[in-house]
Amino acid sequence: MNHIRALVFDLDGTLVTSNLNFSAIRAEIGCAADEDVLEYLERLEPDERAEAESVIHRHEVEDALQSEWIAGAREFVNDLREANFPLAILTRNSDYSSRVKISRNQIPIPYLVTRENSKPKPDPQALNRIAASFSIAPEKVLMVGDYKYDLQAGRNAAMPTCLVNFEGTPDYLHLADFSFSTVAELHREFFAKR
Repeated sequence: MNHIRALVFDLDGTLVTSNLNFSAIRAEIGCAADEDVLEYLERLEPDERAEAESVIHRHEVEDALQSEWIAGAREFVNDLREANFPLAILTRNSDYSSRVKISRNQIPIPYLVTRENSKPKPDPQALNRIAASFSIAPEKVLMVGDYKYDLQAGRNAAMPTCLVNFEGTPDYLHLADFSFSTVAELHREFFAKR
């Protein structure tokens, strides 16, 4: 990992806790259990979409107000900042709920990309834009997340990927160039040989 010069973090489940109940959200907006919620929204008529977005917003804000740092994440972010690594957050959440989480937990990463200002992961558009704004080649930017969309987005942007905060062997583990069961483990490994 010595070649890494910048990092992009997912938010929920990576930096902060999340208790979003996607089954409840899907049931409330009429989305099939096996369908991606954001893809489902794209197919709705404007009135239906606005109503569904209102439901999602309510769930996301309730979750944001209860969020806390994931163990080890604050220390890792603080050490990265002290070492002057460019950092960004890329999330599929709304801008509002993301800013609530960032403010509540005092996350010192000002660069935020949400579903309102970019196509959602796994689309690589946001990651490409972040790398360009850092003036760093994609292969030197590490995408860190806890779910397949994070890893797919990183792969689609030709970036190395890192899976954190997982148990067992997820069926998308093969998409990760690096994997650590906790952020604390990633933290130790990242700075071990620098």
